[in-house]
Amino acid sequence: MILKFIKKLTICLGLLLFFTLLIPQSPDYIRTVQAANLDKENKVPDYRLNLRNITLVINKSFTLKAYNLGENAKVSFKSNDSEIASVNDEGTITANKVGTTVITVTIKDGNNPAVPLTCDITVGPPAFSVRFTKSRIILGLDKTDLLKVILKPTNTAEVAMFSTYNEDIATVSPGGKVTAKKLGLTYLFAQIDTKDTIGFNKYATCTLIVTNPEDVTPLETYFNDHPELDQIPTSALYDALIEFFNGTSEKEAIVSTISAGSLVENFDKFLNEKFDFKVNADQETANVTENNQPEVISEKKLQQVKN
Repeated sequence: MILKFIKKLTICLGLLLFFTLLIPQSPDYIRTVQAANLDKENKVPDYRLNLRNITLVINKSFTLKAYNLGENAKVSFKSNDSEIASVNDEGTITANKVGTTVITVTIKDGNNPAVPLTCDITVGPPAFSVRFTKSRIILGLDKTDLLKVILKPTNTAEVAMFSTYNEDIATVSPGGKVTAKKLGLTYLFAQIDTKDTIGFNKYATCTLIVTNPEDVTPLETYFNDHPELDQIPTSALYDALIEFFNGTSEKEAIVSTISAGSLVENFDKFLNEKFDFKVNADQETANVTENNQPEVISEKKLQQVKN
């Protein structure tokens, strides 16, 4: 009896195992792949342009590019107003006239609907002059500042390009961010495309003095409180500034031997010794006094007038 029961149980288990293996199963990874393929088919392409807004100077050009394209994607370009800015089949935009317009980039990939992208274009006149808002900048060591210039005409689309004479003392990005690297004096330049009468690009110059941070405000105050510095010939003053802040081939910079916080005192002493302000001031006072006295006309001069 027990043996019969065991046989029946064995047969039942065998049949159950047989049918379990016979029925096809759908593994989880198959369902995952199917879902991923479905998402891929329904996903909208992430097309992008290298720029969505462009400002151009008349007669300048820029190439617009589309990214994330499929292998069979076709791209076309069209300008809403070709008189202001035209565009060729490669996406190169040419600024023709002052104004604003829109470039439409249409992307067609197979049977998918066409996708339009737009880029706003502003065209302005070139600059004919440039100058810094400050002729002298005093910046603390390791500090940064953003250079500012005035371009004319005021509606120009041009942007000045900045550079520095000595990158060891200060670096400057093309956009005008200046970073103080080392104590000393250097020159900063702002350049535009317009040529001068000789054929060189027009540019503006600004003097940059890098000091210890605690000496910045006192030095700025010193320059503001000493208008007599303007009486010194420009070349002579700049030579003195370079000698003090940068040194010469014969001796090191004076500023390198001065402790932080005492720059102005030593700078004032240096300039007074260099240009003898006290003597010059006394001479000017004497000249004024002499000029205010009645002129004594000699007998000889009277004789010359008579003759």
